[in-house]
Amino acid sequence: MSSYRSLHGAPPLAGVCDFTEAQRPGLSVEECVRRLKSYHYALKRSHQIFNNRIPSEPVYELKMTFSLHSHYCAEHVATLRKRVGEMREPPLGLEAVPDENLEILFDEILAAPTTGELLLGLYEVAVPALDKAMRQHLKDTNPLADHPSVRVIRFALLELEEMIALGQASVKSLVNEDARTNAATWLGLLTDCLANAGGLAGENEKTNIAIGRQYSVNPYTFDGVPKRDERFPDPYNME
Repeated sequence: MSSYRSLHGAPPLAGVCDFTEAQRPGLSVEECVRRLKSYHYALKRSHQIFNNRIPSEPVYELKMTFSLHSHYCAEHVATLRKRVGEMREPPLGLEAVPDENLEILFDEILAAPTTGELLLGLYEVAVPALDKAMRQHLKDTNPLADHPSVRVIRFALLELEEMIALGQASVKSLVNEDARTNAATWLGLLTDCLANAGGLAGENEKTNIAIGRQYSVNPYTFDGVPKRDERFPDPYNME
């Protein structure tokens, strides 16, 4: 292809990339699917966490944030499932946990006892790790052969970036330094989970740090009792 010249310099390959990029090595189909399944798992678990915490979260702004981000996650889960289905015949294996360390990571965030820890776990650890893994996918894959995956990831990254920005702004507003200090050991546990998994999609070398569950030692119990902050008193249940 080194001798190919486009007519009058017109962009080749529908503008997806040039011929040099099109010929560089990329991810195998197996590796691409493996990573996509990890993204799918992370978004599915995040959707679960957002949904489960909406009723019991009293701060109205966070209820809205969790609702929107849950919706984003659900849409990207569906898109990733479709893409994996294009690359693999059923059964797709999307119900399998890609790495037990990731399971612990999301179990711990789900079981976080305070809003501050929940926000820190989601928006400073889990969602940024997913964003990082997806950006690495774009660097590692062949942009032409894997263009359908590239499109899926690019669209997801637009909303992951938005989720991180809003989430970290919420952290800045609602999590003080004392709360962050108290959560430091637990946040280290989450970081260790990611290190043991080699990153959210196993894109890096794995470590072998001893992991002990903290908040998820006992099974998570859903709290379905609706709560509201002090701006919204309940006139029917006031003393």
